[in-house]
Amino acid sequence: MNDASGPAAPTGVEHLSAADCWSFLQENELGRLAVVRDDGTPDIFPVNYVAHEGSLYIRTARDSKLLHIAHHPVAAFEIDGETEGRYWSVVVRGPAERVTSDAEIRASGVTELGSWSPTTKHFVVKVTAHTITGRRFVRRGARREALQAFEADAAIAAPESEPRSRAQRPEPIPHRSPSHDPA
Repeated sequence: MNDASGPAAPTGVEHLSAADCWSFLQENELGRLAVVRDDGTPDIFPVNYVAHEGSLYIRTARDSKLLHIAHHPVAAFEIDGETEGRYWSVVVRGPAERVTSDAEIRASGVTELGSWSPTTKHFVVKVTAHTITGRRFVRRGARREALQAFEADAAIAAPESEPRSRAQRPEPIPHRSPSHDPA
């Protein structure tokens, strides 16, 4: 793993480069797939996977994962671990789909992937990475700061913007010109 992602932020959290994230993904084979259920709530599954050319390939049975992806073809995927005394986490987000091409299944290498589950896995799901993020921090003893309950609205307040000078022109309001359809 290279350290091209730069020094850790003042919080001690280092944001990983995309290359480092993919290295972690290629070195591991167990992660968690998060999907959206029919009722809009999330669901998460431990899955075996293989990383190949910007996508993750996951063996699955004919089960709820396939059904959820058919109705809401988006997913998030996470792996985490510890290397050299530092904790790390990688998250991939993007479209999810059932793989229907035997050639793609063979090219991805997923045929060589074993499943840790006792359930037979005859199908493949692909998550194409539209975003990939990762972070790493030094392993230390657990921290326990004082906690406080939210008062009133739990929404995070938007940062206050600087007041607009009277000399500045306001932002134009987006609009559309009326179309003149001669028909």
